[in-house]
Amino acid sequence: MTELPGCDTSVVKTVRVTLVRAAVVVALAGAGALFAVAQPAGAAVPAATAPAHSVGSAARPAAAPAGPQPDPIDVVQAYFAALNDDEFEAAWALGGKNTSGRPYDGFVTATQGTDQDVVSVDSVVGNKVTVTFDATQTNGSHGRFTGTYTVQNGEIVTAAVHRA
Repeated sequence: MTELPGCDTSVVKTVRVTLVRAAVVVALAGAGALFAVAQPAGAAVPAATAPAHSVGSAARPAAAPAGPQPDPIDVVQAYFAALNDDEFEAAWALGGKNTSGRPYDGFVTATQGTDQDVVSVDSVVGNKVTVTFDATQTNGSHGRFTGTYTVQNGEIVTAAVHRA
């Protein structure tokens, strides 16, 4: 794994493990929903009962994940480490899906032309991480960029990046 300056690899691994665990929970929940729908015709299905306070109200959004959330700077560093290691699925899960404006295949195609990003963190204010990075392309050319990444629940949700 390529290391970024100032990036604690144990934190990168913790962020990745957290994302894998979340994916497993989502997959299991989806499988549970699938099996609940796929019951044989005529099978008794237990009636769902709603708490009295929710009658007539819209469904409530799921609560934020319990436990400590990864530090926003660690999420951004893990994102760039994943890109540098060609771990596109990890980069996609860390926020590429929210910031690229492309489907997964387009994200991979767009990022494959970059050989390495050398990132420096300029500031962190709350959940916003401002970075400057030099992107070395596979053809040897360089591009210098600056941008702000907003992190929520261990994932980059928005990015504003431009050529420096």
